[in-house]
Amino acid sequence: MKILRIVILITVIYGIFFSLVKSYAVAEDTKQPLIIEPIYPENQNPETKGYFDLTVSPGEKQSLSVRITNNEDKEVMITMKSANAYTYPTGGMMYEYEINSPDTVLLDDAVRMAEYIKIEETVTVPPLSSVDVPVEISVPESNGQTLLGGILFTTQGDETEQQQQVEEGKANFVLKTETVYAIAAQLNLPTTVTSNFFLGEAGFIPENAQVFIVMTNDAKKIQEEITGTYSVSDQEGNELFNGEFGPFKMAPKSKIRFPFQWGHDTLEDGTYTLTIQGKVEGKSINASETFTINNNDVEEYAEKAQPNKPQAVVNNGIPTWVWIVGAILFGIVMFLIGKRKK
Repeated sequence: MKILRIVILITVIYGIFFSLVKSYAVAEDTKQPLIIEPIYPENQNPETKGYFDLTVSPGEKQSLSVRITNNEDKEVMITMKSANAYTYPTGGMMYEYEINSPDTVLLDDAVRMAEYIKIEETVTVPPLSSVDVPVEISVPESNGQTLLGGILFTTQGDETEQQQQVEEGKANFVLKTETVYAIAAQLNLPTTVTSNFFLGEAGFIPENAQVFIVMTNDAKKIQEEITGTYSVSDQEGNELFNGEFGPFKMAPKSKIRFPFQWGHDTLEDGTYTLTIQGKVEGKSINASETFTINNNDVEEYAEKAQPNKPQAVVNNGIPTWVWIVGAILFGIVMFLIGKRKK
């Protein structure tokens, strides 16, 4: 009995030992090759981790640092640049120096923080070591509540040679990959401003069969707690599909075309109504906007549609009733011809 207990104890000890070894091996395998993290100053919001969330005043100079840790056994060169804060079309923040797209727009140059953030263009981090990169922010004169910008860190991956089959043979080309890391810099000013959120026109994006509603945050603050429901109906008032959206945030002074995927079995030209019932920070927002899908939109979508997607009904410029009448007449003619032969 005593020997059995000893055997069981040894088995348990070995089990724990190998579990620890396995966990350590997994941790080593999943260690990130590059870690980029902010070094928080004294005016950092203690509840925020992962990005700069600073209490500042207009006209101040803010000195910051970002620590870059290279866990690989070779040196890595990183390019760096400042960025403005846009709202991603489906909500949330995205950082880029300039975006030229109708899906996301900044309304005011005063919120373009990229020009107020200074950082070196490149840095080389030796193998298995860390480097602290200085960042300088000049807080602009503003009557807003929140200013938002970011810093982009880009690393170049290994080059890989690819082949592509062409009519005259094979063409070789080099594929270069890159990884972009972003650290936000949120500046909280002493002024408090009221929300100024509103909904705009509706429309249709034929490339991917999406209905959209224009959403605008016209305040110099991050707009939070945007949520609601939507439905799309045809011109006879029949509801075709519905759903929910949010909650999400929008960057200060930004505008987006918020998309809803077409959720009906078929897609055809006509006039439709998008109905929105939502809330922003607990306050109701409602809209009922009509939009038109024309035959060119349907044709454009039909060319790119994949299986299991809404079936595009293309009229080719001829009214649907003409096709129906033509089919009936053709059936009558074929019936008479068959009867005559008999």
